[in-house]
Amino acid sequence: MNIANISIRQPVLITMVMLALVVVGLLGFFRMPINLYPDVSFPYIGVTTVYPGASPAEVQREITKPLEEALGSLNGVKKVKSTSNENFSLVLIEFKMGYSTVRAADDVRTRVATVRGNFPRDVKDPIIQTFDPASAPILSFGIADRSGQMQSDELRRLVVDEIKPRLERIDGVGDISVAGGLIREIQVDLNLDALRARRVTPQQVVAAIQMENMNIPGGRLTDKDQSLLLRTPGDFQKIGELNEIVIPNVQGAPVNLKDIATVRDGFAEAQSYSRLNGEDSIVISIRKRSGTNTVQVAETVKEEMAHIGNEYPNLNLAVGQDDSDFTGKVAEDSIVDLILGGIFASLVVVFFFRDLRNTLVTVVGLPVIMIGSFAVMNALGLSLNMMTLMALALAVGLVIDDAIVVRENIFRHMERGATPKEASSRGTNEVALAVTAMTLTIVAVFLPIAFVTGLIGQFFREFGLAIVIAVVISMFEAFTLAPMLSAYLFKQRASKPGHEHEEGAEARLGWIDRGYRRLLGWTLKHKVVTALGGVATFLLIIGLATTVEMAFLPMLGSHIFAAGLELPPGATLEQTDAQAREIETILKSHPDVKDVFAIVGGEGKLEKASFLIKMRESGLLKRAEPSIRQSLAHIKGLTFTFDMGGGESLETDIAFRDVALNLRTSGSFDDLDRASQDVLAALADVPGLVDLERSYKAGKPEMRIEVDRDRAARMGLSTASVGATVRTLVNGETASRFRESGREADIVVRLRKQDRNRLDEILGLAIPSMTGQLVPLRSVATISTKTGPTAIEREDRQSQIIIGANLLNRTLSTAMEDVQARVARVQLPPGVTLKVGGDAELMEESFGSLAFSLLLSVVFIYMVLASQFRSFTQPLVLMLALPLSILGAFLALLILQLPFDMTAMIGIILLMGLVTKNSILLIDFTNRLREQGMERDQALLVAGPVRLRPILMTTLALILGMLPVALGLGAAGNFRTPMAVAVIGGLITSTLLTLVLVPTAYGLLDSFIAWLKQLRAPAAKPVPIPVTEAEGE
Repeated sequence: MNIANISIRQPVLITMVMLALVVVGLLGFFRMPINLYPDVSFPYIGVTTVYPGASPAEVQREITKPLEEALGSLNGVKKVKSTSNENFSLVLIEFKMGYSTVRAADDVRTRVATVRGNFPRDVKDPIIQTFDPASAPILSFGIADRSGQMQSDELRRLVVDEIKPRLERIDGVGDISVAGGLIREIQVDLNLDALRARRVTPQQVVAAIQMENMNIPGGRLTDKDQSLLLRTPGDFQKIGELNEIVIPNVQGAPVNLKDIATVRDGFAEAQSYSRLNGEDSIVISIRKRSGTNTVQVAETVKEEMAHIGNEYPNLNLAVGQDDSDFTGKVAEDSIVDLILGGIFASLVVVFFFRDLRNTLVTVVGLPVIMIGSFAVMNALGLSLNMMTLMALALAVGLVIDDAIVVRENIFRHMERGATPKEASSRGTNEVALAVTAMTLTIVAVFLPIAFVTGLIGQFFREFGLAIVIAVVISMFEAFTLAPMLSAYLFKQRASKPGHEHEEGAEARLGWIDRGYRRLLGWTLKHKVVTALGGVATFLLIIGLATTVEMAFLPMLGSHIFAAGLELPPGATLEQTDAQAREIETILKSHPDVKDVFAIVGGEGKLEKASFLIKMRESGLLKRAEPSIRQSLAHIKGLTFTFDMGGGESLETDIAFRDVALNLRTSGSFDDLDRASQDVLAALADVPGLVDLERSYKAGKPEMRIEVDRDRAARMGLSTASVGATVRTLVNGETASRFRESGREADIVVRLRKQDRNRLDEILGLAIPSMTGQLVPLRSVATISTKTGPTAIEREDRQSQIIIGANLLNRTLSTAMEDVQARVARVQLPPGVTLKVGGDAELMEESFGSLAFSLLLSVVFIYMVLASQFRSFTQPLVLMLALPLSILGAFLALLILQLPFDMTAMIGIILLMGLVTKNSILLIDFTNRLREQGMERDQALLVAGPVRLRPILMTTLALILGMLPVALGLGAAGNFRTPMAVAVIGGLITSTLLTLVLVPTAYGLLDSFIAWLKQLRAPAAKPVPIPVTEAEGE
């Protein structure tokens, strides 16, 4: 007893199963998180180490190189990248894809601990972070005081103490960071002249503050049967108490702090500014917890911020970044594509059956399949993201195919006079093998995606999984719900022998049917000519493939873009801020720009600024890009990133631009520097290259305190003690913390502002040696002025300089041809190597991985078909449609002037499973007719026209179901278009050619096998037999 017969006999059971699938699917749909991208595991571990006051060269020598040596030998490490900046080191360890992130972090933590003890004393503890793309902020707000009465530090305190805790209590909210505003600081500004006159050192001031500002517990004592806690309170209650601190000195006379310094309740010097639409603001960035719903978390946060705005009417709360907006629109538009695709696919069924009841029985399973898919997807932990929703939108026409094939065959039997139950059982069982093979080929196509390595494999894995889930459920529905409804919702028809195909859609397809019969008859009589036409078609495919331009991934069509400004090394924060304000003014005056979010400085990069720009509407960005670039063309050092997706970051990193060239060397850095300049000059006039620059910036001015080590050692000093003294005087040192009414502020000791630039006089100060004597700095150190790099980059312990550029109105493949031609003319010094990076490197790696996946798909399809048809040769005929589909894919891309990118490549992989469906239907029915005794060519002549209707129905359902996706409407429509266009083009050509070439190939192969059998048959007979027969004749 098969599943179709069970369904016919148990209609209530099947109805309840389908209802249960719908209910569980709806629950899963509303519980699934909504994200822009699939959850992708990035095996990256970052180690950030702060070394205050150190130059990039010092950071590299003392921090970066020891970490590289220690971390580079860990198990599973793919590459180690590092950047030595002013004041801090960043080492990024990339592990092999699939390596446990938790284990990687533990290994890194253990190895860092082994080298931590060798770092200079002033180095902060390294911070180890796991890089998770889901940890990027999903939402940010600019908060300002519209009344002008609140001080900047009060506003920041309100944000930190009141607003931030309220947002942290929201379910789904992870980390919250606050930037901008002034931070309270108790400033002890030393007078250089007074220090010299009183012979007081900065270390003595710091030590005195530390000793006086502390509570010392004295233990417990018992007094009159009462236990008392004994302590000596010493922490400052008022700021004025600092003035009375006594500083010991070598002269013996008491020196109060007020005699050598001014104590002020002030603010830390600003290292960055943040603004929203030109207004100074506090920026609060919200990150969600992993696995939560981006849209839901963001909406809840915005609701809470609205309540806060009502409670604090003087606050201006403006959204600076909102990933949920774009993510929500992508999800909504993808669901709209899915619904429209279902409607269009249903119209195909109406056209062919011309019967409302037939149509309803065929398409009623569509919502069951799609909703049921959500149940399985939720159980597997998938999210509603751009890839899974695009997969379901593309699968609408695919999943209705099984029901069309089954229902059409049942309908055909009913036209011949069978009862509804007989027709449902017989019709379903007759095509069961074909439907199963069709489903398994789809599964076989996406199974190899699991073997694709790298980022692209993870990115498309959920896409393939969603399609597999949908087609498996559709097969189950076709074998259960479709025959059950057919058995009970129809009445027996009168048989019309000889006119089985003259009703309904068949009458409408009469001229097509007659034309196809004649064409098929001609091709079967001229098989060799037809086969040569197929070979010519294949050669045409090769020719077309060389004319279609290539790209990595299509633009998402976001309404957000980023810009980055970098002034020459040595620029002050004020200079950067002035230039940034000009950029903000120009951008805000553009008619298509809604908001401009700016961050100036930060992380010690005073010469840098970053901008996040939001357009008034999605879809305006591509049109506005040229005019935006033109309006800002006069500003040097400004670069853009115009494809931000959801706007996750303000960074415009050179390494992630469209074109990136990595130059490396283990030898002379000067050779690397000169080579990078030569390559940069060679690329200067390449058409379409914009934002061209290199990562290395020389010329950072440095004032160096050169210590005579021998003399310093004789006087009981060290380079560390000299450097620490200068850093305390110029950069400042946090001596202690001042606590007042539950609030804390750093007590920072350093020279007053007007004395910090008197470096020559600073050398006149004395510092205590190891023997306790005071030694003038000038006796052991001198001042020199030099230039140094702003940052030093390395990869796998080789020095590296990256040259990056973006593309404007040009595809990646054509641009890289020009780039590689120009680079080939550059004579690189010995030891300097050049490697392509950026999108070009990702494209090469990804296409290679997917090409391997495509090859595996073909192998798996052959295995499935060979198993289903119990033949080693017939699958070769069935798979003839595979190369034919590629012709249509390239033709469609060429006609619509779309590049062949990663999404189009996935479309071709999808085609591998789709186009064999027609061949399966045709050859399966042909085999059945031959088993009943019909001659081969006659069987082909009968099977072709009989299977013409289901082939056209399934193909048109697929095409119209994918049409909304191909039109590219809505958010991220550009991203979805190439895949759907490639699939539709491949379906058209493969269907037309399959109807002709597959029967021809079937006949040729069958004749060839028969010929081989004839050759073997005489050889198996004894030799005397044919001789005797010849003699008899």
